[in-house]
Amino acid sequence: MELISKLIANRPLSALILILISFALYSPSLKSDFVWDDVEVITKSNVSFDASYITDIVITDVYKNKNASYYRPAIYASYVADQGVWGVSSFGFHLTNLLLNSLSVVLFYFMALLVLGGFRVSGKEACAFLSSVLFALHPMHVESVSWVAGRSDVLCALFLFLAFIFHMLSSRNLWLLGIAALGFSLSLMSKEVAVVFPLLAVVFDLLSRRFLDRRNIIRYGVYLLILLLYFYLRSRAFVNIPQVTEEAAGNRLGSVPGVSESLSTASRYIELFEILLGSYLFYLNKLMLPFDFNAFITKVPMEAVHLISSRIIIAALAVLVFISVRKKENVTAFGILWILITLGPSALIAVFSIASTPLAERYLYIPSAGFCLVIGNIIIEAGKRVRLRKAAWGFGIVLIATYAFASYERQAVWKDDLSLWRNVSLSSPYHPLPHSNYGLALSNNGELDEAIREFGIALSPEMNDSPRGLAITANNLALVYLDKEEYQRAEMWFRKALEYDPGYGKTYYHLGLIYYINGELTDSADSYLEAERYVKEAMKRYKYYGRANLLLAKIYLKTGHADKARKEAGNAIGIGLPENLLKEARDILEINNGGSYKEPQ
Repeated sequence: MELISKLIANRPLSALILILISFALYSPSLKSDFVWDDVEVITKSNVSFDASYITDIVITDVYKNKNASYYRPAIYASYVADQGVWGVSSFGFHLTNLLLNSLSVVLFYFMALLVLGGFRVSGKEACAFLSSVLFALHPMHVESVSWVAGRSDVLCALFLFLAFIFHMLSSRNLWLLGIAALGFSLSLMSKEVAVVFPLLAVVFDLLSRRFLDRRNIIRYGVYLLILLLYFYLRSRAFVNIPQVTEEAAGNRLGSVPGVSESLSTASRYIELFEILLGSYLFYLNKLMLPFDFNAFITKVPMEAVHLISSRIIIAALAVLVFISVRKKENVTAFGILWILITLGPSALIAVFSIASTPLAERYLYIPSAGFCLVIGNIIIEAGKRVRLRKAAWGFGIVLIATYAFASYERQAVWKDDLSLWRNVSLSSPYHPLPHSNYGLALSNNGELDEAIREFGIALSPEMNDSPRGLAITANNLALVYLDKEEYQRAEMWFRKALEYDPGYGKTYYHLGLIYYINGELTDSADSYLEAERYVKEAMKRYKYYGRANLLLAKIYLKTGHADKARKEAGNAIGIGLPENLLKEARDILEINNGGSYKEPQ
């Protein structure tokens, strides 16, 4: 026991152990493929990842029609770096996720040391280390670490922890505020949840009795200026939070037949409040019992028992915070407030329907820091008492082992799209998107008949999918028939996709592809003209669609317009193409007549 205490007291060694634990736990992810959004964003992206674009991503052009919700230039920059080093290698992108997660765990460890020191906790090294081990192993982190797109939570946490560390250190040396400000800025550019950082800083300063320090005027002023600059930059082209909330509230607060407008509005606001409470309880349950996984959570639990429980639990947490402050046991108060504050933006996602799903496990990456700090402190404090020592350490060992096993096992689901969507279609069987994505994964795996079955489930009226969702599924079903060389059925489902949603541009591209193939089979000039018309329709709807430019280049080759073909091939390369299509575009640039007869993907 004495040896363990000496090892824990060695902070560099403790940090190294935490890195090894984090990396070893998630090492199976290095064998995983790109899944879900990764495929479209990284491997099939229509836009190049280019370092020269980063400035334009940070300071975007002003758009009148602001319909994008995410402003995350730090994530884009990390993808640029990955692609520059690894190319389109899933191993490299996953390796970056693992390294970022390990660094995040270490920064949490040093942050915990400073927080515990600020509250004058004895044995802070043991508490910080145990809390960090729990944080490294917490099963709700798997989605953030094993999924490349989940990097936004990891990177945001890394910079948020860094900012918080130097906020605390700036009470000794104000010049360190510059690093805190930089960390805060980068966390905002990683994910929107970082807007809560100033509130976390105020809470810590109040509990540690540093709030009345005159230098706080400078600190809080700097944070406020950063927030204002952030909202200005994202408002140039993206939807700001007030705009989103106003629109969403307007949709939810529609009139109810037979009910007065004022009563309808009041009842709807009550409904929004209940969604907020339901979201909070859902996340609190996931923090405490992180073993019931679902990568696609379709609704907020709104049963009466759940809503009543949420009121009781949140009220109990408020009382616990009050008692902790009165007893000067500020670690528990700070940890609970950290959880509640950092969960706020995620709960608002459920209220205002900002994301594709109202709830997500990856949103718990940052809130879990407060939870792990509280649990780690409870175990260490209980271990100081002779009667509770064995029980406390026994509980700690069991918790660590259970977390490690659950996190390790869960990574298998994120191995590839087939594993992921097979699991999700079972976890959320009554939502169309999991079946649609499972069908796409089956199709990519060559299981075409099984894919058709899943697409049929997604398209069934019982699923009540949106027009855009139906169009995407019908388009993917048509691609299956295209792979089976059943061109008439493929064309039928492409046209069905346009009936569902005439604005879905990819269907126009694929209809162009159908006519291009028909032109090759029949040597019909009319088919090539139809192909050209549909591809141009697709390009009207997508500003950057390298595949469409490439297909148009191939059409021009077939119709004897070599100059136009070379121009479109150059445009395709400039916009960005997957590796398997780049060579084809380059070949077109080098020819004078004729061209590549390989069918575009």
